[in-house]
Formats: sequence, C-alpha cells, structure tokens
Amino acid sequence: MNMQAIGRKISALRKEHDMTQVDLADKLGVTYQAVSSWERGNSMPDIAKLPDISQVLAVSIDELLDDAKATILVKNVLTGEEPNIPDMETLAEVAPILKPSQVKNLAENSGISDTDMSAIADMAHHLNSETLKDIILRSSGIDGDTIAEIACHMNSEDLKEVALHCKNIDSDTIAEIACHMNSEDLKEVALHCKNIDSDTIAEIACHMNSEDLKEVALHCKNIDSDTIAEIACHMNSEDLKEVALHCKNIDNDTIMEIACHMNSEDLKEIVMRDMNSEDLKETITRGNYDNDTIAEIACHMNSEDLTEIAIALVKNHGLKALSDSGVIDHMNEEDIATAIRSAIQK
Repeated sequence: MNMQAIGRKISALRKEHDMTQVDLADKLGVTYQAVSSWERGNSMPDIAKLPDISQVLAVSIDELLDDAKATILVKNVLTGEEPNIPDMETLAEVAPILKPSQVKNLAENSGISDTDMSAIADMAHHLNSETLKDIILRSSGIDGDTIAEIACHMNSEDLKEVALHCKNIDSDTIAEIACHMNSEDLKEVALHCKNIDSDTIAEIACHMNSEDLKEVALHCKNIDSDTIAEIACHMNSEDLKEVALHCKNIDNDTIMEIACHMNSEDLKEIVMRDMNSEDLKETITRGNYDNDTIAEIACHMNSEDLTEIAIALVKNHGLKALSDSGVIDHMNEEDIATAIRSAIQK
C-alpha cells in the first residue's frame, strides 16, 4: 500500500466533506495529530479504524486502500474470517496497520518462498525476534543483504541461527551484523564464513572477547600484519601470541606495535621464532638485524627473556651488537654475562 496515496485520499475526502483535521479526529476518536500524520503519509490508520474512516468519509475500504489484494486481507482480518494471504509482499504492505500479534499469526500461517526475502525485511520491525527467525528458517535460503537489514530487529541467538542458515554469508554481512551479537554467537557465524578476510576481523574485534577473537583470527587463512596490529588491544597476551605466530609474514613494525600488549615471555617467543627461522637465518648472519625493532621491544621484556635474544645477537654479529641494539640497557649484569658466555661457548 502506498501510504502517501492513501494519505492524499483521506485529505481530499475530508475536504470534500468540509471538515477540518480536528473535526475528522473528533468523529474518529483520535488526535488531530494522528489525522495529520495520515494525510502526510507518515503513518497509517490502525486496521480497527478503517471501517469508521470509511463510514465518516462515505467511501468503501476498497476505494480507500486502492489495492485489491490488501483489501481482501484487511476485510478477512476485520471480519475474523480465515485469511487468504496472496503472498508475503501483500502482508508486508498491510503490516503497518495491523497489530503485531496479527502480523505474527498471519506470517506464521503463510507460505514462504525465496522471493519473499525483501518482503520479510520490510515487515521485520512488526515481528518479534523469534517469529522473524522461524519464518526465515522455513525458507530454503536467505541472502546476506536481508540478514544485514533485519539484524537490528533480532536478538543475538536468533540472528546467529539465521546467519548460519545462510549458505554463503560473506565478510561484509558479518561486519554489518557484528554490533547486534554477543561474542560467542558472532564467533560461530564468523567461523561459518568460508573466506572471512582480515579487514572484517579488524572490524568485528571490538565486539569479541580475546579467546573468541583468537579462534576467528586463526580461522583466517591469510591474516596479515596490519590486522594483528589493529586487534592487539582486544586480546590478552597468550591469545595474541598464537595469532602472531599463525601469521606467516609478521613484520618488524607490527611486532613493535603489539609489544605493549604482551607479556615478556610471549613476546620473546614471537621474536625468537623469527630470529631462528630458516628464512631469516641468512639475513641475521649477514648482520642485517633490525636494531630499531629490538630496541623498541626490549623495554617490554624482562632481563631473563632478553638473554636468549642477546645470545642470538652476539653469536651472529659479535659483542658490538649488544650495544648497537640497545638490548643491554634492559638487562642486568648477570644476564649480560650469561649471554656473552653462552654465545662464545657455542
């Protein structure tokens, strides 16, 4: 139904009967603001008021609504007859003038097809979360755009079920619905997505706890350094370490950025993984170690954990590497001596 067209018709008929908005409101037992809203097309009269409006303005409900399918449905509801719903689109059009309970009963008793998804989105705000979920789950499929549209009308658990019902939910949809879900439900939906991307993980991180976020990040096949830097503030040290170690090519800039969110031992594992990897061994041996990175992260590590890094530096680059890297500024004398002895002995 076209609310603007119906509003214009009410306005024209009122004027034909030489009535003000206040006059019509008094005859119908509503406020003049309600009549004004109808005539502007901002709202629709309640279904119970249609017979009164029809009588006062001397017009049939058919003429007032000017929609054959909608008129049939309205008349059935008014008379209490078993409604014959032509399609969900018609129900969506009539929903604004029905009570929520009426919309619920009609929707639950109607047939539904995959072509009805846009109609369901249109009447979503007239249905409670559970009813909306049940209607959608009766269909053979739902698309991501519809899920994004109805998300604000659903609770987290129902939204999760609907999202899991979608065979091909994508990263964009997950990013849009994340703010309507709790961490655990959001995790299940994210893990259901076959190809969730790094950008989406960064977007949804603020809606998740550390453990759930870790599982989603580990599910991503190609999580990158930038994403790890963005989500670090939402994770505890141990979970962040697992994600960082999962990244195939974490860079020095990212290690420096996440260092402040990690404890010393976890940070050491990340640094030592790269310093001892086969891919980087040749670079370290040539003396191209990154002084800036080591200097930046050293302040976040205790002396004992820095010892292993210091041993690797001395072994590959000589004693000068200790001062060049600045690592000894954060180590006690005993650990410095240990590092030097270990490196020389090896």
